[in-house]
Amino acid sequence: MGRYGGRTKALCTLLAVLTAQFTTIGCSLLTPKDTLPSNTVYATSAVYSETTSATTSVETEPSESIPSREENIAVLLADIFSCLTGESIDPLSRSDDALFVANGSVSINDCICSYISSSQLNISDDDFVRRAHLALKGEDCGEYTARYLNGLLINGQTREDIASLLMQSEYFAEYCSSYGILPSFEYERQLEISQWYEVINSIGTTDELLTLGDILPLESDLELLYTAMDTLTENNRHFGFMLLDMNTNEGIVYNIDEIFYTASSIKGPFAASFASLDPEGALNWQGTITNMLVNSDNDAYTVLNNTYRRAYIQAWCEEIGIDPDPFRYKYPHISTRQLTALWVRSYQFFEEEEFGATAGPWFENPAYSLIHSELGEMYVTRSKAGWLVDGDPSHTTTVDGGIVYATNGPYVVVIMSTVPRDIEPLRPLMQALESFHCSL
Repeated sequence: MGRYGGRTKALCTLLAVLTAQFTTIGCSLLTPKDTLPSNTVYATSAVYSETTSATTSVETEPSESIPSREENIAVLLADIFSCLTGESIDPLSRSDDALFVANGSVSINDCICSYISSSQLNISDDDFVRRAHLALKGEDCGEYTARYLNGLLINGQTREDIASLLMQSEYFAEYCSSYGILPSFEYERQLEISQWYEVINSIGTTDELLTLGDILPLESDLELLYTAMDTLTENNRHFGFMLLDMNTNEGIVYNIDEIFYTASSIKGPFAASFASLDPEGALNWQGTITNMLVNSDNDAYTVLNNTYRRAYIQAWCEEIGIDPDPFRYKYPHISTRQLTALWVRSYQFFEEEEFGATAGPWFENPAYSLIHSELGEMYVTRSKAGWLVDGDPSHTTTVDGGIVYATNGPYVVVIMSTVPRDIEPLRPLMQALESFHCSL
């Protein structure tokens, strides 16, 4: 069953209200009075007075005709295109486009995107981002929002993609409705847990910050994210992260294909796969497993590896469509994409499998975890961190992954990095990701 996000709920409410209003007044779409020129006089129908002898009609003539629906849409398009180009555009020049929009041949969204793709907007990407934000969201573009949108262009998205994203806003719906037209927008939907693996595997390589689900983060959230990211970069630390809201199609990702050393963070998915595929065996080893998860005991992990090898976690990899080969190793080098997929599978185990309710609490109180230490007092969290620094530079790492059962919906989050054995430098990034999720 689908679930609408806050933004889409507001748009749906707006649609319902407008539909009711238009039905009441007996026409499909009309421009509200306060959007018409101040000198417009509304046509008044014949006024009748009944007498005992005859009915006499008194007609009043309007001093000016009401703009047609097509004329209103032409004004809307001219306003938007003027803002995009920085030049004054005559509404009469948009009459053909307005007619197609009015008769339903094309949506207002597609009309704007078509103009952007076909016109010669001789402006830089940064100028386009800022003008499009003003035209389609009705406000100046913040510096961090501009950085994010420019990053989408650098990462391969088109200007039409940027415009489509901005047109999902509540402002754009209200703006268009004031001219007598409703835009189209994407409905948010709830994903089945099993659908997330396809989503994870289909995300392109991300050299820039990328959100999932056609959402534009708040300027304040982007400031927190970029500030945390810039600090890590300035300290020559590589990192990647992924956050996925389990109740929607929304999330945020960065650098999800760089390979990092997992260190002890792999013990989380290892334990979850063991408990999922061999519940009876997991119960027999419960003390060993919880020691491995809570205290990150390496001897406990070694005993389980010597007994079962990596058969269970490799079986999970096969099931969810990721390469099982790196998991031949006790402490593999893998990507943020791969570790996130394993934590989504862990979430599926906890939520959908009978033994998941028993095993889930084993993951809730680790002695050392960025996720748990940052959010464990507010929410239930299930996580497993890993950290190491030794003579091998490829082993320099701090990683954490897990599940946060937040009040506005559970999410899976993974942070991998080359920070040497310390969660503190990653704390601002975790705080920024939580802030982002709170705003969904």
